[in-house]
Amino acid sequence: MHDTITAFRELSSHSIGYGLSTVLSRLIGFVSVPILSYYFQPDEYGVISLVQVALSLAVILTGMNVGSGVSFYFFKNDSRETKERIIGSGIVYILVTGATMSSALYLFSPHISEILNIRLNRELFYSFTPYLKIGAVYLFFGILMTAFQNILRLHKQPYKYLVCELTNFTVNILLLLLFICFFGFGLEGVFWARAAGVFAGCSVGLFYVKKKFALCISASLLFPILFYSLPQFPASIMGWGQAQASRFFINYFTDLHVQGVFAVAFAFASILNLANAAFRLGYDPYALSIMKQETAKDIYANIYTIYSLVFGILLVLLLSFFQPMITIFTPPSYHESHVLCYFLAGSFFLAGCNNILGTGIWVTGKTIYSSYCQACNFVTVVASSYILIPQYKGIGAALSIFAGSIVHSIALYLVSRRQYKINYRYVHSLLFVILAVCFAFIFGSVEQDFNLMKLISYSFVFFFVLSIFTVLILAPKGTIKLLRGYLKG
Repeated sequence: MHDTITAFRELSSHSIGYGLSTVLSRLIGFVSVPILSYYFQPDEYGVISLVQVALSLAVILTGMNVGSGVSFYFFKNDSRETKERIIGSGIVYILVTGATMSSALYLFSPHISEILNIRLNRELFYSFTPYLKIGAVYLFFGILMTAFQNILRLHKQPYKYLVCELTNFTVNILLLLLFICFFGFGLEGVFWARAAGVFAGCSVGLFYVKKKFALCISASLLFPILFYSLPQFPASIMGWGQAQASRFFINYFTDLHVQGVFAVAFAFASILNLANAAFRLGYDPYALSIMKQETAKDIYANIYTIYSLVFGILLVLLLSFFQPMITIFTPPSYHESHVLCYFLAGSFFLAGCNNILGTGIWVTGKTIYSSYCQACNFVTVVASSYILIPQYKGIGAALSIFAGSIVHSIALYLVSRRQYKINYRYVHSLLFVILAVCFAFIFGSVEQDFNLMKLISYSFVFFFVLSIFTVLILAPKGTIKLLRGYLKG
């Protein structure tokens, strides 16, 4: 137990810096919701959403998941010189692929715009080309900023990591307010603000890490990194597909209005991802750093139990208050989005669990299994989206993502267990998230003529009931004692 308390204390201390960074990163999307929903209609918000879909795919194609390989060999080697050359080779690779992909995105933006306009109603056409060209600038500096932040993470410098993100956030939001509210730049102002933000963050990151790597390209180092990373690349692509396929089906079967409502729901549900991503940034390098310890399996299992309980309570808090939050922060044309949030938040909870469940795969280096598991997720999302979205529209899209997350979770648990057996309390966490999301959906779908204060009051009661349910399912004997030991340290 002492090892677990020490592990969780170190993990949480790192996660504070990463957590604040992640909050700022994701808050860019969340804070901009009231601004963008006030100045733009749902169909215009849908345009922003679709351009972000294209840019997110370009980011994955550029990075090729090389960061995971750099992290693995950074901790595997003890020589400082070798570590610097490993990082340097990764940076050179990112520079080359980033410049290539950004140029391609700029040159082929009209053709990508045509793809984004594929839908059943051929009369609806919107030119995405100007926004994609600005996105090419965002892509290059964004991928570099991420690479520099990864170096800071490897050197366990979460607060310098935070300064990079704070710079990005501040520049982005200030310019967004300036361009949209005062100068009336329209949608182009949204993307120029984001490009300026990552440029500023990238500049700060370069200042911090310029002495931490030797800029080189070493085949003897880069090839092992690629051989570790590339088997996970299909998983990354399918992970992108799992998250974004629903948006393509929404675009094909419905219209930009539904796309905008779905994007707002996704932004609110992503509040859970703020803490999730913070935990992951701290957990991934830490899990690799202890993989040779005899007690590693017990530590992983205990971290999963504590994660499920803490994030489970956070999940039910959000499930209880999504409706009043959306009512307060958005115009009436977006209020229907709250019913989508329940399934999306449930999928984000499972995403955090899945990251821990996959530990057995990546500590053994058998990363190809990540792609197999992600394939199950991808197929589920695509098949269910094709069936559900034409009939249920946005709700069908959210439900498809949730179903894919469940299938992915089961696949990861079974496959990872065969490679590296860890005794997780898995069934309890899966049962919890399914029941909690279903209860919340039923509660939120009932026609309610309450005023805002009554709605908030009922949300408090619902949260209290769900919290008791959470503790009963997710807190085994010893969990409270473990948390007390952590807090007393």
